Amino acid sequence: MRSKIFKALLAGALVTAAAPFILAQDPTPETTAPTGGAQQGRPGFGQQSQDPQPYERVITKDAKTKVGVFKVHQVKDRFYYEIPKTEMGKDFLWVSQIQRTTNGVGYGGQSLGSRVVRWELGENNRLFLKLVNYSVVADPKLPVADAVTAANNNTILMAFPVAAWGPNNETAVVEVGRLFTTDITEFSARQRLGATTMDATRSFVERITAFPTNIEVETNHTYTRSASPAGAGGGGQPQAGFGQGQMSPGSATVVLHYSMVKLPENPMMPRLFDERVGYFTHGYMDYGRDEQKATQRTFIARWRLEKKDPTAELSEPVKPIVYYIDQATPAKWRPYMLKAINDWQPAFEAAGFKNAIIGKMAPTKAEDPDFSPEDARYAVVRWLPSTTENASGPHISDPRTGEILDSDIQFYHNVMNLAKMWYFVQVGHLDPRVQKFPIPDEVMGRLLEYVLAHEVGHTLGFQHNMKASSMYTADQVHNKDWVKKMGHTPTLMDYSRFNYTAQPEDGIAVEDLIPGIGPYDKWATMWGYKPIPGAKTPDEEKATLNTWALEQDSKPWLRFSTDGAGGSDPGEETEAVGDADAIKSTTLGLKNLQRVSKLIAPASTTEKGANYDDLEEVYGRMLGQWTLEMNHVSNIVGGFNTQQKHIGQVGPRFTPVTSAHQKEAIKFLNDNAFASPAAWMVDKDILRKISRSGYLAASVPLRTAYSTMYCRVRVSHAL
Repeated sequence: MRSKIFKALLAGALVTAAAPFILAQDPTPETTAPTGGAQQGRPGFGQQSQDPQPYERVITKDAKTKVGVFKVHQVKDRFYYEIPKTEMGKDFLWVSQIQRTTNGVGYGGQSLGSRVVRWELGENNRLFLKLVNYSVVADPKLPVADAVTAANNNTILMAFPVAAWGPNNETAVVEVGRLFTTDITEFSARQRLGATTMDATRSFVERITAFPTNIEVETNHTYTRSASPAGAGGGGQPQAGFGQGQMSPGSATVVLHYSMVKLPENPMMPRLFDERVGYFTHGYMDYGRDEQKATQRTFIARWRLEKKDPTAELSEPVKPIVYYIDQATPAKWRPYMLKAINDWQPAFEAAGFKNAIIGKMAPTKAEDPDFSPEDARYAVVRWLPSTTENASGPHISDPRTGEILDSDIQFYHNVMNLAKMWYFVQVGHLDPRVQKFPIPDEVMGRLLEYVLAHEVGHTLGFQHNMKASSMYTADQVHNKDWVKKMGHTPTLMDYSRFNYTAQPEDGIAVEDLIPGIGPYDKWATMWGYKPIPGAKTPDEEKATLNTWALEQDSKPWLRFSTDGAGGSDPGEETEAVGDADAIKSTTLGLKNLQRVSKLIAPASTTEKGANYDDLEEVYGRMLGQWTLEMNHVSNIVGGFNTQQKHIGQVGPRFTPVTSAHQKEAIKFLNDNAFASPAAWMVDKDILRKISRSGYLAASVPLRTAYSTMYCRVRVSHAL
């Protein structure tokens, strides 16, 4: 077993210059208590509510009314919901987003979280907005249901006096303005902004729009932040986590968007999660199960897809999954972004659906003045003006079933630089088009397609699958026929970027250097989305799902990362190609880095009069790639080969890497990592343009990699 010291070293392993795409799972709403903030007008239980007034006195002839799941009335500067009794007690998903933010703090379109709420009528002409928790459940017909309810009482977020009763007392009219001008912790942006308080006197509702299944609200919220004590730092400095940092001391006004979406009254039948297939999940503790323990029920996150023709092997869905590309996206990249969405169609065909996923351009204001990217009915790809080199694909799901209801993909402008650098450093020697910056639009467009297709995968419910890239042999990933048919990795959901093992003599076409939808993607989509005829409950699907999962025994490229591996598997590497044998693949990768090193100066010093920033960046990225590949080899030492297996499958889940292979890895590191740097890495012509010191001072990744890998090998278990 690895020592505690070794585990600690792994936990602090080198972070390279090539930051991976952020995996953005379902956002966790802020739940900490406020340190301050306006709570004006939030009545307690002892507060006496006013008596309802005649309807026409409240909703006057001056009212502007919008009809939707509720009627929304605006009377001058006051907003009213007219809530039918038929909608009381129903579940709604409340989604909070930042629509426009203050400079340096996050980006428009970022989520603040989602909650399930209900409107419930109380005594004394009061209406309550309650928070509903689905973490523990029981069949309401069972005796234990009363105990579960008693242990999980719904929280009152706000109480409203009924301002008027509608015709025949079938609706209740309440004024809702203070719901959006009060700093309610569950809906607030204060914690995310790093603000001290919210100022209700400078906060107001901008507009409320009603639709058949949802209500959309835009509000201006003004927050203040106290100056940090002397010596405490803070201010507008970047912080880990949300966006770029926190608001500066003083005031800031942001626009928040709230979507309240009615959850399906006929919930989708959930599909049980299986650790052998990589889906995001939702779950709850079910105390109504007839088992001799408290049972955790876990379901996969997926969109609801139903066949128009249930008898057809391939049918169009009743309602396809539609993603909109927002109007902020530069025009020349739009065709590639649309293609990235449609690239997933073959995966859904494997599940029996034709045209199940469709990409469209979002309408302009002239085409549809009511369309809003923040509207929770629409899945939108948001192009964000940011220097962040990233993209993320969160989604919002029904906690009762895992049904995905909405997704807003965050696509940061500067991910172009990241993709360009990766591509140049890994395969620039194989593609003459990128051997001079800037690279052609046709290549950049294809790189953006790859990035977005990966993020779309997350919004379809898929986790990262870091094991996939080790499920092909080191020889297969640079065999042009294999790569043409299977790709160099079985899935887009791995961090296996571009085929850095490919040699010039392999003859791999440039279009095959970038991964696409692979066999795992098609199989996992089938596993999660294909209808199982005759199954009426999730438990009735289990036998079929297990049969499908057993295909992994004969087809290793269908496998998913092993539950509980904890970083011990040298085949579960990020940023790896061919890590079934990282020694062989890194040997090929080093040959390519030597070739790329000769292209760095010609590619990045083409603009006369410019400084050497690009030269320094590309050189650093090249050393970062060297570090990545060397760390792939170092992880063999003390490692375990793994496969997620369930009862009925033969063999162990964890098998130590053989002594011989570990010794081979140490020899490789001694020859290639711990020895003095190779001459090709120490290009004096480059170094004298970017640093007054030597190569180690010029390269933090290189220097850190030496110490990191040396410690890893020293503390590994006996060979």
